Amino acid sequence: MNQTLVTVLSGYGSKAPAAILVQACGLRLLLDAGGPLYPGQVCDWYQGLEVDAILVTHDHQDHIGSLSKLPEHIPIYATASTARSLPAGRIWRELPTRGTTYIGDIAVRTGLSGHALGGVWLHLDVGGGLFYSGDFSCESLLFPFDLPPPAYLALLDASYGLYDQSHHVAWSILESLLESHPALLPVPPSGRAIEIALWRQQQGFEDWSMDASCYENLTRMISQSSDLLLPGVQQSLRELMPRAATFDPQAHLLLAGEPDGCQGKAGELIREHQARAADRNADSSDRLLIHTGYVAPHAPRGTHTLCWNVHPRLTDLRWLVDMVQPRYCMPLFTPMHDLPTWRNVMGAALSLEGHWELPATSVGVV
Repeated sequence: MNQTLVTVLSGYGSKAPAAILVQACGLRLLLDAGGPLYPGQVCDWYQGLEVDAILVTHDHQDHIGSLSKLPEHIPIYATASTARSLPAGRIWRELPTRGTTYIGDIAVRTGLSGHALGGVWLHLDVGGGLFYSGDFSCESLLFPFDLPPPAYLALLDASYGLYDQSHHVAWSILESLLESHPALLPVPPSGRAIEIALWRQQQGFEDWSMDASCYENLTRMISQSSDLLLPGVQQSLRELMPRAATFDPQAHLLLAGEPDGCQGKAGELIREHQARAADRNADSSDRLLIHTGYVAPHAPRGTHTLCWNVHPRLTDLRWLVDMVQPRYCMPLFTPMHDLPTWRNVMGAALSLEGHWELPATSVGVV
C-alpha cells in the first residue's frame, strides 16, 4: 500500500506564491513553483527541497517565478502555451490541456482552468484523488473551465477571499467610472488586459488602447488553437487587432502591463499620472488609476479598486466543492478571516492543517 502525503509549502493564509509537495508512489512531485508577487515578499519555500518533477498550472509569476531557484535537471511538466514562459533551456515535457499523463505510476489528469491561456487544473489519481485548481475562473470571457472529477482532497484558488459579486458588478462599476473620466488600468498582459478590451469593444466602444506587452499576448492568443478559447472568441479577438496594433497614450481607456503598477508601461504611465496629480493646476478630469484585482503592498495607490472576475467568487467555490465532493478542502491564496463564513461555504470539508496523509486507495480516473 502506497502512502500519499500532501503538504502546502506556500500559498495558505495569504496571497502568496504557490507551491505544493506531493509524495506518492515513490515520487516527490511539486505542484507549481511560485515566486514573489512583489519585491520583499518572503519566498523561501524551495530551500533544501528535493523533488523528482515539477508540474505547473499556468505561466503567472506567483506560480512559476521560482523555477529558476530549483535544479535544472528536474523535469518540468507544462502545457505548450505555459512552456513558452519557462526559464530558457529548461527540460520540459508536455501536459495536455485536456487529458491524462503518467508520471511514473501516477495518472495526472488535466483540464482547462478558465484563468490563463493554456492554464490547467491538476487531478492526481493518488490517495482517493487530489484536485489542485491552480488559479481558476468560471466567468472568463476568454477561457473555458472544464469540470473536474471527484477527489478526496481539494486545494482551491480563493484569491478573492469571500468576495461574491458576479462579473456584471465589475462591468457596471467600470462602465460608470469611464462615463465621466479617462482611466489607466495596470493589468496582467496575458489575460485580463485582453478580456477588458474585448468587453469594452463588445459594449460598442472603440476608445481603448493597449500597450505592446498586451498586444503581444493578443497576437499569441489568436495564433493558438481555438480549443484554448471559448467558442467564437478567437474571431472576436481578430477584430480587436486593428485598434490594438498601435498604442495611443491619449485613449480614454489605457490597458498597460504590469499589474503591480511599478514596472513596464504601466509603471511609466503611472509615474506620469502622479506627476500631473502633484501639479497644483491639475484639474479634476485627470485620468483615474483603477486596480482590477490583487493590489500589492508597494503598488501605487489607485483612485478605485474592483475585482475583475479572473478568480472565483465565493459562489463558485461552493459550487466546485459540491462538484468535487472532497473529504478535505483548503482555500488557497487568501487570508482566512471570518472562519464561520468559510465553514458555512466549505462545510465539514474545510481543513486548515496544510498537511494531509491520504488513504491508500485510488479513484481510477483516466
